[in-house]
Amino acid sequence: MEDVARTAGVHQTTVSRALRNDRRLPESTRHRIKAIADTMGYRPNPLLSALGANLRQRRTAEFSATLAYIVRADAPSERRREHFAGAGQAAGAQGYRLEEFVVGSAGLTPERLNDILLTRNVQGVIIGPLPEPRGTIELRWDEFCAVSIELTLTQPLLDRVVHDNFSGMRAIMQQCRSRGYRRPGLVLTEAGNARTEGLNVGAYLLEQRGGVVDALAPLLVAAWSPDVFSAWFRTERPDVIITSNALTESIQAWCAGEGLAVGRDLGFVNVNALPEQSISGVQQAWDSIGAIAAQLVIDKINRNDRGAPALYRTILTPGTWCEGTTLPARS
Repeated sequence: MEDVARTAGVHQTTVSRALRNDRRLPESTRHRIKAIADTMGYRPNPLLSALGANLRQRRTAEFSATLAYIVRADAPSERRREHFAGAGQAAGAQGYRLEEFVVGSAGLTPERLNDILLTRNVQGVIIGPLPEPRGTIELRWDEFCAVSIELTLTQPLLDRVVHDNFSGMRAIMQQCRSRGYRRPGLVLTEAGNARTEGLNVGAYLLEQRGGVVDALAPLLVAAWSPDVFSAWFRTERPDVIITSNALTESIQAWCAGEGLAVGRDLGFVNVNALPEQSISGVQQAWDSIGAIAAQLVIDKINRNDRGAPALYRTILTPGTWCEGTTLPARS
């Protein structure tokens, strides 16, 4: 660093800040110093870098910097509260405060949000799930250390934290088999299937191989239609329905109209089980997903890792089996 500083005609502290992409320096100065360092073959000492990151983290904790949790006003709300709570707790443990910004609410446009975040020197952002399967939010990504939750943000592709849908579906199929069900049927919305990049359907079809359970065609619907569901049900004759929150109430109402008692005449499983519903299925660890996202963002801040990565990472979080009352063992 001393050699680079001498060549660049600046103080060693300026070199350190330039190599960390400190925005307090003019962009032209940062680029000039980085170019000189590259030409001279400068490489950081990893142990000193780790020490510096630790010291900066401690200083950050003293003034309680802010992380942004960004969601759209039209995004699903059921995950939002748990994600925010988990992320907020993890951020607080590292000396950060988490603040929610709702794009589309109270006139908050992406452009205005950009200005607010930069003015307040908010360096880390967590993007919550979007309402559409493949979406985007217009931010000046090069200015921020960013992580997304779930698979819905695809422009740009950031490091992301996701529920392990594939393993969750395999666990559901194994629970069905072990309890004596031979004809599990999968019913999902097309949007829900796209939001998970088809992982639930993929795992469902994989578990049908080998003849341990009968091979039923999954039903994907644009929206709930009792006629479409009735036709599928009478053709496939499932002994257990596997579905999601989007269709749970509609299917249960259809079963009641047909005189089928859920949990007695027909098994019922939710790929996104909520304990208060008493429905058997996989409960996703939404608070843990939020906590991991916050930890990733803080780690990026310590490394000054901004913008969309050339190679993004996907961190999968497992769910837990929620026993409920709707998948009893069959005689």
